[in-house]
Amino acid sequence: MSADTETGTASAAETIVRDILRGLYEGRYVSGQRLVEPDLIARYGVSRSTVREAIKRLAAQGVVETRHHHGARILTVTKEEGLNILSIAELLVGLAARQAAEHIDRGTARANLREALEAVTTASASGDRFDFILARNRFHRTLAQIAGSRVLEQTLANLHVHLVRNRLVMDPEARAASYRRIADAILAGDPDRAEGAARSHVRVTIEYLRDN
Repeated sequence: MSADTETGTASAAETIVRDILRGLYEGRYVSGQRLVEPDLIARYGVSRSTVREAIKRLAAQGVVETRHHHGARILTVTKEEGLNILSIAELLVGLAARQAAEHIDRGTARANLREALEAVTTASASGDRFDFILARNRFHRTLAQIAGSRVLEQTLANLHVHLVRNRLVMDPEARAASYRRIADAILAGDPDRAEGAARSHVRVTIEYLRDN
């Protein structure tokens, strides 16, 4: 296989991964659903190797599980597992916000944070929930980048593929205001307030899931 072909396969596989993640949120894909190779080949107009690469990536991210002779299936996340994921997210997003506040005067950190805040608040108001998820991921990634922690950035990225399953429980205005509180505390260089605002933001979803 040539380098160009390998690149094309990787790009097509990533397109499939992105669409399945979006489909999880939109309900086109659901927990427990089998991912049948011939169906995916027909749906996306790609080769078997491309589909297998996409499934491999999804499995590595913990989105699907694969079994010998049984193919791939969207992993079912229980309520308890969902609460655990969100509890971890609360700690990590809080840590990212704290460390971002501590390093906010480095380089272009302030401009980067304002751009990420603008993106997440605009996406929140747009009504496109998947676009919002991408903007939310960018906001978290920006916090980790300002903090200067590649480990934190990668760990948050691994959580994002699970957070796509969670419902958005705040209305758009409240959600945008919550992100502004996080950003304002970071821009003020206040680590305690930044961490508190970030953790409170995630805790809203935890409390909703716990009560429903």
